[in-house]
Amino acid sequence: MARTTLVENYAHGAAAAVRASFADRTNFILQSLSMVVNNGFMLVLWFMFFAGFRSVGGWRLADMALLMGIIMSIVGVAGITFGGYRDMAATILSGEIDALLTQPRSVLARLLSRDSYPSAWGDLGAAIVILVAFAGLNWRDLPLFAAGWISGLIIYVAAAVTFASLAFWISGARSLARDMTDFVILVSTQPGSIYSGASKLIAYTLLPAGFIVLAPVRLLRHPTLETLTIVVGAAAVYAAIAMGAFHVGLRRYRRGATPTMGA
Repeated sequence: MARTTLVENYAHGAAAAVRASFADRTNFILQSLSMVVNNGFMLVLWFMFFAGFRSVGGWRLADMALLMGIIMSIVGVAGITFGGYRDMAATILSGEIDALLTQPRSVLARLLSRDSYPSAWGDLGAAIVILVAFAGLNWRDLPLFAAGWISGLIIYVAAAVTFASLAFWISGARSLARDMTDFVILVSTQPGSIYSGASKLIAYTLLPAGFIVLAPVRLLRHPTLETLTIVVGAAAVYAAIAMGAFHVGLRRYRRGATPTMGA
């Protein structure tokens, strides 16, 4: 019963944030369209690239479209329904979570559901077009796509929460958390064949683009039980790390040991 209540409370908060993002229709339309144009420009660049080079390390245009569609849709859904992750570090440093500590509902759930970004709809819309028109998927791929996509979403949000939780220890975590999250997106928009050695290690650990998009792409193109296990297992591990980092930091915050913004 408590678990259901938590989900319902989160859903109410997220729904309120989404409604607020629609309040200024002009701003909503402009932000959404600007993101569609930005994503479309990126796709055109890859079209031009693969017009000259048919493949890069085994990656073709359809594979890049699949990768871009996955990361765009993940960033889009995260921005719509978990938008609070973007400024979570600032919220911690400014002391705004004090009001949440007096409420019975999950502090982390409240933080994640407090914002929704209009531009995220542009990401999601562009992603759907890319996945349907250029990624070379069919209906038989839907179960594996769902497993890889949900796991990627969990890992992306978990990584962002982990970065934001640094604010419980580091006063400069506001910009650091945003920069690291943006780096995750940047790394996730490159074909997996370019990563090797240290860069590949980083892409599968600190900036987990490997598990967010590269492993799901491999799962769809060359499905094996091993890859499916890796993708789902990585989601569980990163979620546990994020929950652990946040709640350890929250206990530190309750003791008054957290740095303040500008300290």
